[in-house]
Amino acid sequence: MTSLALRDPRSCCGRYAGLIFSRVQTQSAATDAPAFQAGVRRIWDEFQRLERSRDFGNLEGGSVEQQRDRRLQLHHCANYAAVLAVLEGAHAPVMSRVPSLRLLELGCGSGVLTSAFARVMPEGWTLEATDYSESLLSGAKARFECENLSFRHLDARSIGPERLAGVDAVLLLEVIEHLPPDEAAGLLRRVYDALRPGGMMVMTTLDRAAFPRPFSGYAPHFVEYTYQSLEELLGDRRRSPFEEHHVYRLTSRRIVAEAVRAEQRGGYFVNRLQRLALGLGQRHAEVSRFRVWLEARLFRLYNVLPVRNGFDFEGYLSTVDFVQSEPGLHDRDSFGLVAVLRKSGRDVTEQRQKD
Repeated sequence: MTSLALRDPRSCCGRYAGLIFSRVQTQSAATDAPAFQAGVRRIWDEFQRLERSRDFGNLEGGSVEQQRDRRLQLHHCANYAAVLAVLEGAHAPVMSRVPSLRLLELGCGSGVLTSAFARVMPEGWTLEATDYSESLLSGAKARFECENLSFRHLDARSIGPERLAGVDAVLLLEVIEHLPPDEAAGLLRRVYDALRPGGMMVMTTLDRAAFPRPFSGYAPHFVEYTYQSLEELLGDRRRSPFEEHHVYRLTSRRIVAEAVRAEQRGGYFVNRLQRLALGLGQRHAEVSRFRVWLEARLFRLYNVLPVRNGFDFEGYLSTVDFVQSEPGLHDRDSFGLVAVLRKSGRDVTEQRQKD
């Protein structure tokens, strides 16, 4: 799980990449739901403490903290908890000897969730978070940058090998659905090409398996995956060159049932209207300017409305699980997909000795 910085003493995950990925595979037979829920709680608590921007910045869904849907916020916290579970579980045998890990996140959005994740990372881990939006990054730098977390401008669609130098793991959380299929395949190839043998990538995306429609109509999305379709993408070497991959699931019958009901009661229609407005804005500059103006003012109104009390966090959390054993059996209760990809090849320790 390393890349190009062969002499970086902080890089550990790649050095023991074969051992690490085998640990990811073997631990899939046993999922500890209470332990995972504790990880979600830690990230949720940090997420709730962090400062929110007063300006509208929910570009392409990049500011989940500006959503009123608390279930959606819990979903995103579970994504980061799953990444932490994968990396900590895989990394455990070597943490005592080389307790550092360097991570690169592509598409961090406003940085609030990234910051919550950084606050619970083990000591010695560092995270460089990137996004294509300068406006989102400027706010993230001002509010969240700290010793173990930095923010840099980068469009994931044009990433080059130089940006992966010294990186042990690449994170792609709730981003791949924002890319057309050809761009998603191109990104996977570029990350693969830049990683050293044993390099790892962890990505998450929503799971559409439980919904009656294959697509939600949400304007910023190009493709919405199911367990089966993501497996097909990652198993096709023409589109994803990673030799090894596993797809796991985030599940909650309660979250899924309520999300399906909300979409059927009007959510799909609202998404289609938003998609129509976005399409008009892309063709007509004056429509785009009006949409941005209107969204900013609606957000200000939205921001002063009272927040409904009584979100049953404990009740929702008790239903959440990270399913690594037989994930294909969970079409009806899965709300998220977690994919772990590895570039195979010569052992990195041997490679470093030669270099």
